[in-house]
Formats: sequence, C-alpha cells, structure tokens
Amino acid sequence: MPANSFIFSEGPGGILKQSGYKKNKTAAAVGEKEMHRGRLNVTAKTAYVVDFDGTITAKDLSTGLARHFGGERYREIESLYRQRKIGMRGWLDGMSALLPADFDLLMAYVAEHVVIRPGFQEFVRFAREQGCPVTIASDGFGFYIEPILERFGCLEYIDTIYCNKALPREDGTLRIETPYRHPTCPVCGNCKPNHVLALKRQGWKVIYIGDGSNDRFGASWSDYIFARDWLAGQCKEQGIPFSPWKDFFDVIRTGGSPAANTITVSPFCRPEGEGYVY
Repeated sequence: MPANSFIFSEGPGGILKQSGYKKNKTAAAVGEKEMHRGRLNVTAKTAYVVDFDGTITAKDLSTGLARHFGGERYREIESLYRQRKIGMRGWLDGMSALLPADFDLLMAYVAEHVVIRPGFQEFVRFAREQGCPVTIASDGFGFYIEPILERFGCLEYIDTIYCNKALPREDGTLRIETPYRHPTCPVCGNCKPNHVLALKRQGWKVIYIGDGSNDRFGASWSDYIFARDWLAGQCKEQGIPFSPWKDFFDVIRTGGSPAANTITVSPFCRPEGEGYVY
C-alpha cells in the first residue's frame, strides 16, 4: 500500500463513518496503577484526554483544509474567531461551508500534509502499559482522525474518540454536526470539559494534553496539564499551573506526571452551568 494512502470505513451514501469511537471495554476495565513519578505521586486511576489537531498532529489539519479551500473568506472567519467574536462552533459552521463534500479530495490533502508529533506512537503504548486510558477530544472537522490513527498504527491504543461529524450539504459543501456540544452554551462544537468531568466522576485523575486556545476549557477542569503554544499562553495569563511540552517524549520522560492544577473553578467556563465565561 502506498505510504500516503488511507483505509477508512464508509456509512450510508459513502460518507465516512465518524460516530464516537469506543473500544469494546470500559475505561474502568483498564485497571488502576499506583503512580509514583514526578509530581503526581499519588495512588490513583489516571486517564489522558488529548486534543488532536496541533497536538497529536504537528499542524492543525482543520485549519489547513479551511485555508487551502477557503481563500479570502477563510481569513475573515479566522479573524473573527481570534477576536473571540465567534466561538468554535461558529468557526466550524463558516469554514465547513468552504470545503467541497468530496472526501477523496479532502483525504488526499490530509495524506499529503499530515505529520504526527514525535513520540505519539510511543506515548500511546506507554499509556497502555501504565493502565491509563487515552481519550481523544477534538473540535475540528473530525472525519480524518480514525484514518490517521489507523495509518500510524495507533488506533488500537485509543480508548475513546469524541469528535464532530462532517456531512454533505445539498449545495455540495460540508456541514458539521456537533453531537458532543454543551446543551446550552453556543461556543464550542465539542464540550471538552464535559468529557474531563465525566472521567473525574468515575474516579479518574485526568491529565490533559493540548496546544490550542480552545483547549483551555477542558484543560482548566483537569487535574494535571501539559500545555504548549496558545494553551500555554492562556494558562500563564490565568495563573494555572502546567507543564510545558514540545513532543510526546516529554510526556513519557516525566512519567506522565505534569504539575498539578491548583485551580478549583475554571476561569473559562462552567460546563455544569451556563457554559462559556471567557
């Protein structure tokens, strides 16, 4: 098989199957590990919640697709998002309408541009060895996540994937469905704090790994944070403790034990209440 090819399943009408991926085991069945590394140093069930675009991948593929197909309209929507005049759901609605509903064409772009961040393959094996489930929480277009993980031999190590769904519009462009949005908050397509809090209610200590501004919501409700780029800037601004990272080897080297998040209430959102704050 060519190095840049993908295998992906199809649903009705030839559309990529993008339902929430979950392995045939519960997170609790993975088991508990006694963690005595770095600054965690507690006996606890530990789970990872990991962003996809710009975190697992070296570049944001949703942004790359929007920029490639969107032209000037891409720049207008991106500017509104960076000014916080629209949230991620508004970004998805606007950008998806710029993309053709031709999944072969879109996946050809992905195959040419995808780069997995160094150490990710080793990280997912490390997490499995430690008995720590890995959840991917993505607020991008979503359709390429499983094919990429399959291509790089990582899909079998991922316990759960929460992502948006890309479907065709009648005019031949994409539309995005957001099955994991907050019930009242209009900002995000995928409410990452809800996934973090669900794990915490099950007794897991949650380590969040991310890079983007949108990751601030899930990270700020986590017990421990690995942050880089935009997310690191947001944590610094709000005084939220985090461990910086460049690649997944940094996560492995610390034994999966970043600095503890001492913030008890997120300054960014209230997922069990009104949602978005800042």
